[in-house]
Amino acid sequence: MGRNKNHLLRNLLAASVVGAGVFEGVLYKFFQDTFLRKDPDPSEETDQATPECYRRFHAQKRAALADLEKLPMEMLEIHSQEGFCLRGRLYRVKEYNKKVVIAFHGFHASGINDMARFVNMYTHLGCDFLIISQRAHELSDGKYITFGVNEQTDGIRWCRKIQEIYGEDVQILIHGLSMGAATVLMMAGNSALPQNVKACIADSPYDDFYLEADHVYGEKIFSEQLRKVMLKNMNLFTQTLAGFRLQDAAPINAVKNAKIPVLFIHGTADDFVPCEMGQRLYDVCPGEKEQFLVEGAAHVCSFTEAPEAYEEHFLAFCRKYL
Repeated sequence: MGRNKNHLLRNLLAASVVGAGVFEGVLYKFFQDTFLRKDPDPSEETDQATPECYRRFHAQKRAALADLEKLPMEMLEIHSQEGFCLRGRLYRVKEYNKKVVIAFHGFHASGINDMARFVNMYTHLGCDFLIISQRAHELSDGKYITFGVNEQTDGIRWCRKIQEIYGEDVQILIHGLSMGAATVLMMAGNSALPQNVKACIADSPYDDFYLEADHVYGEKIFSEQLRKVMLKNMNLFTQTLAGFRLQDAAPINAVKNAKIPVLFIHGTADDFVPCEMGQRLYDVCPGEKEQFLVEGAAHVCSFTEAPEAYEEHFLAFCRKYL
């Protein structure tokens, strides 16, 4: 009997070790898919499995590229606080300009992929514009994505680079999509933000990345308790490898301290970053603010669904502060 009991215990111990190993393996795969750099899949643009709204999103981008390529462009570089190189494309709309938009793309996207669509809108505003590649994306170096925690510091460094080029009297707008929107909101609440930054436009931002991760993982892991265990353990990876906690990526805490006006934009049919997250951000923002909701628009597709209304709201808002 004792021998059978010991055999059972050894089997249970072996099973638990195997189970723990499988769990850690799955967890690390989620970590890699979420926090490591990954280039956009070019086949998404033409794949018939891609939702129709995103095929139109890409068509809109391709149509804008011809106008973008007509503008003078120069490559800029800065260095992150860790010392690696970040790069961006500066487009000149007119000579002796003193107004610049810095454009922040989203997660696993690229500057051109997300922000080229706005070339004519920026031009109508009379602004030069800098389309950056966020850390661990496209042209920029870096291994880990931190969902706004370190990206906000990068963004402030980009603001200082624009000051260096254009002079201390330059006026800056910051415009971001998705993770880029979270980044600009965290910049808006950062005490180190230069006074040259006059306003912030946040399109489809999450309010708290921990909640956003729980929402996205919920599509694959239906057990709430299991998701909590996964997210708790995920912090071990992010803290050890990338130097931040999921809870640090919380624009809702930063926006409570926003010192510049904010325009919040969201699609009501956004099922990736729910519109409720944008509403919570709007509700807690203490200063000057506006909200523009696009009925039926999916994630980052407000400009795709309603380009004229989007530009009208964007220009009217920005012209108040430039």
